[in-house]
Amino acid sequence: MTTLARWLSDHRPSILPRWLAAAAGTPHGANGHSNGVAIHPDERVVVLVAIYDGLISAAGGDPAPLDECLRLARAIRATPGEDELADQIATAQALRRAAIEHLLQEAADLATVHELLPELNALFDRLVETLTGYWTASAAAVLARLRESELLAESLHAATEQADHIALQLSSLNEIGQALAASLDRARLFDVIGGRLHAALNIEQVLLCLPQDGGALAVARSWGAQTLATDALLVGGEGDLVQRAYRSGEIVFEAAPNPAVQSRWYQPGRAVLVVPLRAQDHPVGVLVLQDPAAARLADERAFVNSVASQAAIALENARLYEEVRGFNAVLEARIAERTRELQSERDMLETIHQIGLEVSSTLDLDTLLQNCLDMLARLIGVQHGSIMLLERETDHLVDRAVLGEPRARGYTRFPLGVGVVGWAAQHKKPALVGDVARDPRWAPPRDGSEHDHKTSGAMIVVPLVAHNDVMGALVLSHAETDYFTEAHLRLLTAASGEIALGIYNALLYDQIQQELMRQGERLRNERRAAAQSYAILQSLTDGVIVCNAEGSVMAANPAASRILDIAVEDLLTWHMPELFGRILGPRAAEAPVEDLLNRPHDPQGRPRYFQASFRIQTREVSLSLGPVTASNDEVLGAVAVFRDITREVEADRLKDEFIGTVSHELRTPMTSIKGFTQLLAMGSLGPLTDSQKEFINTIAANTERMISIINDLLDITKIETGSVLSELDIRPVALPDALSNVVGELQPRMAARGQELTLTLAPGLPRVRADARRFNQILANLISNAVKYTPRGGKIAVEAREAALEDVPGDLREGLRPGRYVLIEVRDTGIGIPLEDQERIWERFTRLQSPLTIEAGGTGLGLALVRPLVRLFGGRIWLESAPDEGSTFSFVMPVAAP
Repeated sequence: MTTLARWLSDHRPSILPRWLAAAAGTPHGANGHSNGVAIHPDERVVVLVAIYDGLISAAGGDPAPLDECLRLARAIRATPGEDELADQIATAQALRRAAIEHLLQEAADLATVHELLPELNALFDRLVETLTGYWTASAAAVLARLRESELLAESLHAATEQADHIALQLSSLNEIGQALAASLDRARLFDVIGGRLHAALNIEQVLLCLPQDGGALAVARSWGAQTLATDALLVGGEGDLVQRAYRSGEIVFEAAPNPAVQSRWYQPGRAVLVVPLRAQDHPVGVLVLQDPAAARLADERAFVNSVASQAAIALENARLYEEVRGFNAVLEARIAERTRELQSERDMLETIHQIGLEVSSTLDLDTLLQNCLDMLARLIGVQHGSIMLLERETDHLVDRAVLGEPRARGYTRFPLGVGVVGWAAQHKKPALVGDVARDPRWAPPRDGSEHDHKTSGAMIVVPLVAHNDVMGALVLSHAETDYFTEAHLRLLTAASGEIALGIYNALLYDQIQQELMRQGERLRNERRAAAQSYAILQSLTDGVIVCNAEGSVMAANPAASRILDIAVEDLLTWHMPELFGRILGPRAAEAPVEDLLNRPHDPQGRPRYFQASFRIQTREVSLSLGPVTASNDEVLGAVAVFRDITREVEADRLKDEFIGTVSHELRTPMTSIKGFTQLLAMGSLGPLTDSQKEFINTIAANTERMISIINDLLDITKIETGSVLSELDIRPVALPDALSNVVGELQPRMAARGQELTLTLAPGLPRVRADARRFNQILANLISNAVKYTPRGGKIAVEAREAALEDVPGDLREGLRPGRYVLIEVRDTGIGIPLEDQERIWERFTRLQSPLTIEAGGTGLGLALVRPLVRLFGGRIWLESAPDEGSTFSFVMPVAAP
């Protein structure tokens, strides 16, 4: 549809009455006569309305309806007169003026006027040209008839009959138009369109075809001799005349259609006239006329088309009316629904407001919960419900406020995650349950009284969450299933935030009160503890000096004054780093106070401690330095503990001298015993019996064991005194050779115990820097321990590969030099070592209690030798173990230079 056609159609209610009023001033409208012959006013209105609708179609690009209308308007004249054309042009000009005046008054902007005014003038110019053409043609016909006076009588008679027929058609058209305009009921319109058309034309059959919901075209009503079932006779495919007219929008006339391509609506042997019903330039249906007289149908084409134009508009208006009525009904329903929603929301907001006031007006938890529960229950209309709070000690939800049941608090309990209530609290999500009997999450309370609780009905649970922390849950229930709605859920969800915040504030208030009481008690205890600590500090035999975070000495006891030979008053004036610089001299780096204050923890978050020993005059003093931190890891200072270890040092020296002397003295007789035992075993003094051989072998084995213990004691003494350094021959050592020697010695023991040994050495493994004999001793002790503490049939694995500093645990990296290392791991499936005993195994004479330990024997000196030897070669050793899961001893050795 063009812009002008749309504008004429949209402003039809305004322009048409104005034109009809203006047309009343023309000669036709003034006296209701045309050259003295009366024209009925209703017929004139119908003609003018039809002309206006024809103008709309012409503006849309279809001039046929306008031409047909103007032809009919010419047909109702009485006699041709000289003033008839002037009257018709005056009527057209009246319409032009009415349209232009309305355009100028109602146009939204000048652009619209500039766009439509030329098109409007062109349209009315065409109207005038058409009228003039018809008048000219009519005048020419009259002149021809005047020239042929001999045929005047016959022509006059024919013209009279034609005029009567046209008048009758116009009268019928007027009646049909008035009937269509008087009703918006589709059924009534069907009767008007088909019934009156059938009566006016007196033809055999009239069909009204309309599109169905799916888009298919079907017979809606039929009139005539053979009535068809409505809405059941679908129109066929492309060759069907009805389908062609509906899709093309053009009138189709066939005097003798081909029955083979028509649908069942067609009656063979009849001529067919199909007129499309179009409104707003789109199809709304089809009128089908069937009659044996083809010429008769052809003559009625214009009349049927006029009826179809009005019928299409009436049907479209009826459709729009029904649509508007439907919209109104939906709108009224939505308004009513929205009114109910607004009322519900108002009640909800008022309740939430009241809950907010309650939360802000009291910190009494029980009063707050009970009042909020009562308000929500009244609004929703329930008699059963509770507010349950989370008991932190047990992770149970316990009812704190109960509705509708006079029972004590704490009667109902739910573990977190159990039941609908526990599920909602655990997942922090609300739960809307239509019937608890059908919900898999439902579980009765675990209080031994399941028969007292509901087994059916609706339930709604909303978690109470404040600051992302679950405080509890709000529970409401009703005996009816599916009682609760999404609106209830929204209300409780909105209220739960306020209630949870109130619970949080009330609990926080209680905690603050309790904390104030605890703080007061703690302050009193701290004062007592400070007095006790001061008394203890003064009575300690070990010297203690405490500094603050800046290093200034804050406290010192008499023992520190005695050990350091500095008065307490003087110690309090010192800065601890300067004090240690004076005491330790060049060794002050062993107790770095400033570094400790800046970095009180190691990379693993553990406090750093430093140990040092020094000599003051004739006394040996040990120093222990550690950080003092608050509970939040804030550095408060450092504490240094001094102990006079002169006696301990002297005792250790005497012990080491004693062990060394005794070991040397024991080695000589043990060597003799070993030698003579070997002579006896070889039969040097004569043949031996089996019992004698068994005794000699036992003596030899225990002699070897004694020599091994003596050697271990001597090695420990050498390591602790530092004399072992002079015996070391540091050179590149091939790990495969060392393992071959050790495994060869231990293979018989492993075979006897049914143990499996696996060696895994990475290709191209570099040599390590070590003393070959001591390196063999390290491997022998570790693998021997794996054999001894692995049950029979167990597995032992030795793996070696090149490693870097990152493969060493962080707490062992300190002191390691950058470079390449070889990592050796000895893994077994033995008894394992508990975590609390893993540090003790590196001490001398330490043996864990276990049946396998008792069976294996030993002195507990092997690992006490291994760790200092590994560190002596520049490596580190560590352990990973768990009871009954075996142990893994791992150590790194530096790679020897090429």
